[in-house]
Amino acid sequence: MFSLLLLVIIYLAFISLGLPDSLLGAAWPMMYIDFAVPVSFAGLISITVCIFTTLSSLIYAKLNSRFSTWAITTVSVALTATALLLFSVITSFPLLLIAAAILGFGAGAVDAGLNNYVALHYKARAMNFLHASWGVGTLVGPFLLSYFFANGMSWRNGYTAVGSIQSAVFLIILLSGKLWKKAGESEITTDGKKPELKNEKVKLTEAIRKPGALAATLGFFSYCAMEQSSMLWGSTFLVSARDFSESSAAASAGLLFWGITTGRIISGLVANRINGERMIRISHISILISVFLVLFTPPSLSPLALFLLGMGFAPMYPTMLHQTPEYFGQKLSASVMGLEMSAAYIGSAFMPALFGIIGRNISMKLFPFYVLILLAINIAAVETKKRRARH
Repeated sequence: MFSLLLLVIIYLAFISLGLPDSLLGAAWPMMYIDFAVPVSFAGLISITVCIFTTLSSLIYAKLNSRFSTWAITTVSVALTATALLLFSVITSFPLLLIAAAILGFGAGAVDAGLNNYVALHYKARAMNFLHASWGVGTLVGPFLLSYFFANGMSWRNGYTAVGSIQSAVFLIILLSGKLWKKAGESEITTDGKKPELKNEKVKLTEAIRKPGALAATLGFFSYCAMEQSSMLWGSTFLVSARDFSESSAAASAGLLFWGITTGRIISGLVANRINGERMIRISHISILISVFLVLFTPPSLSPLALFLLGMGFAPMYPTMLHQTPEYFGQKLSASVMGLEMSAAYIGSAFMPALFGIIGRNISMKLFPFYVLILLAINIAAVETKKRRARH
């Protein structure tokens, strides 16, 4: 029973992790006016969050060798709560970047730590539901803001609300220390695995040299590049290349998020009956079909294609994470996962920006082909990892 209760707390932490991820985009049309900065400065905030999230992910393994997952998670959630509350009161853009750095540093350790913990202690189903929880958080954030806007309140009220929720999650995790300790002392986890090995110091270079590790990082880089590029440019593509109105494009692009969240719930229900390699293969096929729907069917089917694209994205990230201890062993899992998470954040930050340059200077119509190129890289990376890590 304690394992199930702990898993619920971990899911709650991941819901809170997803809350701010969609908040900036929804709040920015009012934020940049309040801060009197160009609209493009949202990119500076995103890159700042990414840099410090990457840094936090890279040093996670070192932290994990000295501190428990509970301690790291508790401090990290406290940092994210502090950053969100700072967002709600700061009036200077340079100070906002400092708050963004704190937010990224806290989020990276939570992400890497909880992903590694669930991969070691729970079945694949739990990992899929973990990332479905993140999806729930991304859906809730904009709804909270729309409620405040509809009632004549500021975006600052939205950040105060989310920061308060994050503070409550911090208290729950802080008070659950005995539960984490009991789980750590358990001889059996929920799927019959042996418990997590005692944390050992592993040099980052040792993880990098592990056969298949670099291919694994390329897999995360290319996947997150696909996902984030689709999230950022899906709506613009529909307006520029498919003659959608702005409101219709925004509603249609929202189906991508619904597809990801729905897909992760479904994949969570079937993950214990379908192995990870087959699950990823299904994802690749689904993404390919979705892109072909965009390219070769009438524009009226584009919203359906985006929903199916989200469904295709859904199982890949949690499945690849859950495979990390399987492919690289428990000793190296924290270090390799830190590399994977760092590559994921770099792909998320810079590859959507790259397509922005391509779309602006050449054509937004190239977007489906951009996704296809990233898909081909992902397939090659996944197959290379599978071949090298098992030999």
